[in-house]
Formats: sequence, structure tokens, C-alpha cells
Amino acid sequence: MSHFYGVLGIPKDADNAQVKSAFRNLAKAYHPDRRGGSEQRFREISHAYETLINPARRAAYDAEDAQMRAMARRRLLNAVATMAASFTLTVSSGMFVAGWLLGV
Repeated sequence: MSHFYGVLGIPKDADNAQVKSAFRNLAKAYHPDRRGGSEQRFREISHAYETLINPARRAAYDAEDAQMRAMARRRLLNAVATMAASFTLTVSSGMFVAGWLLGV
């Protein structure tokens, strides 16, 4: 999922006037009929605009984005916990073996 606010280069709290202004500027620059334009980039910009200009779509997008961020945060915390447990087990096993070998 691309980050629509980043596509348009606007803050998350931008109002509809800012969304429309950003879209127009980018649409002029990337329109496929213009020299240096990009059809793929223009579609991406158009999709972001259509989502963010519509209040219902924008609310749904923001809710989904918040869910995705929360899920990523949980996965990261789980990975950190797993790494910490693995490190602890490795170090304690190494200390046990070293103690056994040294006869302590």
C-alpha cells in the first residue's frame, strides 16, 4: 500500500484545498501527454487524490493505515522479544558449558 499523503506531498492533516492544490501541481508535471510525463505516476497521483478528497474513503484509508502500522509495530516487538530470548538462552548455555569445562 503506497502512502497517499506522501504521494501528494501533503501532511496528514491537510484539508481538501491542500489536497486539490497538490494534485493539480503534480498532475501538470506528470500528465502522460506532457513531455517527461509518466502514465504510471499519474495514475498513482490520481488514485491518491480520489481517495483523499472523498471524506468516507479518506477515513477508511486512515483507519486501514493505522491498523497496518499497529500490526507492524506488534510484529517488530515480537521479533525483538524472540531475539532477546534467543540471546539469553545462547549466553546462559555458553556460561554453563564454560563453567563445566573449567570445573567451576
